[in-house]
Amino acid sequence: MRTYRYKVQKSGFGLLLGITAEAIRLTVPPTTGAPVSDRVWLDVAEVNNAYYGSQLILTESEVATLRVGLGKVSGDIELVESSPYILIAVRALEIFEVDYAEVALAPAIAGWAEAEFSLSPRRGHASRDSATGEFTVDWDE
Repeated sequence: MRTYRYKVQKSGFGLLLGITAEAIRLTVPPTTGAPVSDRVWLDVAEVNNAYYGSQLILTESEVATLRVGLGKVSGDIELVESSPYILIAVRALEIFEVDYAEVALAPAIAGWAEAEFSLSPRRGHASRDSATGEFTVDWDE
């Protein structure tokens, strides 16, 4: 199990999100979670708030954002992993309410996977439109 902290500090905004997850290597398809690619699956059934110890129920949108981030690196994971299936089980999130935006989930889980599987960086760079206040992530692709 590993914890990764995604941090962005710009003059107009800051984002901070920690993610703790584990990679479970399986020989049969997982019985929990959902596929992100042919062999990489994501499980968010038991996610805790790392600060309060309480269970977090992620929204469909948050799960979709995690899937986007993991999807950015799933091909690389499949290249370095020989296991037929790799289940990425998210166990905890460190959410700082003042510095949290859902968009940070995608680069956070991608960064976690890069560290866990020793992948080449494919960073997601968060930015914020000053006129609308909306966040976006641009990927090194």
